Amino acid sequence: MNDYVVGLSYSDRLRLATTARHQAMQEWFGSELAMLTSLMGPMSEGPEWPASAAWLGVRRGQNACIISDGLSDPWVDRHQGDNGLGLEVFIESPDVELTSNTPLTQLADTWLFPMLAEISHTLAGFPRLSTRLLAGELLSLELNIDHIKDGRNISGVLLSLQKLPVISLSPDSNATVRLVSATLLSPAEVIYLRGKGVSGRQILADKLQVAGIMHLSLLKRPSLV
Repeated sequence: MNDYVVGLSYSDRLRLATTARHQAMQEWFGSELAMLTSLMGPMSEGPEWPASAAWLGVRRGQNACIISDGLSDPWVDRHQGDNGLGLEVFIESPDVELTSNTPLTQLADTWLFPMLAEISHTLAGFPRLSTRLLAGELLSLELNIDHIKDGRNISGVLLSLQKLPVISLSPDSNATVRLVSATLLSPAEVIYLRGKGVSGRQILADKLQVAGIMHLSLLKRPSLV
């Protein structure tokens, strides 16, 4: 980090980071971005983020995506760094009706929003998880999203850093951001991962790759275990 960045006010640092992150996301997803709000949404709930909790709606081809927007904001305390937790998390699914005329703001009223909000709040509340993800570890989370649970009250995701781009926040800073994908798991896959550790998560990630599911979140698909 050079003296120019060190001398910036916090509002300037935040503005630079947000602008760079949004430009990189627009290029990678090939989509405009929409700030998401919802009357029933989690905008003011959850743990403290580096600056404030926010989410973006985007489209990737015909798929709907929601991305966290603030986990990589600079910390107020300069000694904590200019890239927050160093990552943002997104979920992508073809199982949401999204035409060329659908306003992206409507994604706030889909199942993607509460799911991605819970995931990103979890990362904000437990920074060590972000450290593990940035080190290349696959992680799984069990979630509390009522309307996508089955009769056994099970839902979960696999978080992965693999094969995703590095975003540079500013030409004047060494701070970078990685994108993490969240893949919805079947109830059987969630149960399978319990107690399996890193090896179990890697086996399931390999199966998702071979099946062509990759990081996509599908509401109805056969279990791979």
